[in-house]
Amino acid sequence: MKARRLIRKAGPLRLLPALAVIVALLWACATSSKPPVRSVLRRQVTALAASLAGLPYVYGGSDIDGFDCSGLVFYVYDCFGIRLPRSAREQSKLPGAVRLKRAAAGDILVFRLKKAWHSAIYLGDGRFVHAPSARGWVRVETLNDYWLPRLKTAVAVLGTSG
Repeated sequence: MKARRLIRKAGPLRLLPALAVIVALLWACATSSKPPVRSVLRRQVTALAASLAGLPYVYGGSDIDGFDCSGLVFYVYDCFGIRLPRSAREQSKLPGAVRLKRAAAGDILVFRLKKAWHSAIYLGDGRFVHAPSARGWVRVETLNDYWLPRLKTAVAVLGTSG
C-alpha cells in the first residue's frame, strides 16, 4: 500500500535511489556461509548505513519503513548478524569504548543530548550517519561544534583493528 502511494507521488525516476537502497538492503541482509574479514565488514556496515540516508525518521522505528537513531544502528548491525541493544543508552554501555581519534568507520557514536541519548554510525573522516528527529530523515552529518561537545563515547563494536 505505502509503495503504491509512493510511486504515484514520486514518479518513476525519483524511485531509482529507493530501488538502489532496497537492492543494497537485500544484499547486506543476505546470509553468508563464513563471516567477512573485519575490514570488509566495516566497509559493508558503513555502505549500508550511508545507503539508508533519506529514509524517514520514525520514533521507535527499526526497519526500512523508518528509523529512530538507535533503531538505525540496531538494524544495520543486525543485517550482519551482530545483535546490539535497542536503546542508545544501552549501546553506550557496550564494551570496546575508544577515543574519537581512534574511532574507525563502522564504530558507534553515542551522544548525550539534554535528557536524551542519541546514537549514530561513524563513517570516518569526521562524518556519521544518524536518524535525528529534527528534520525527519536519516542523514549524513559532520562532527561539528554542535555534535563534538555532546559526544559521550565511541564504541568499536567490530574491534579496534582491521
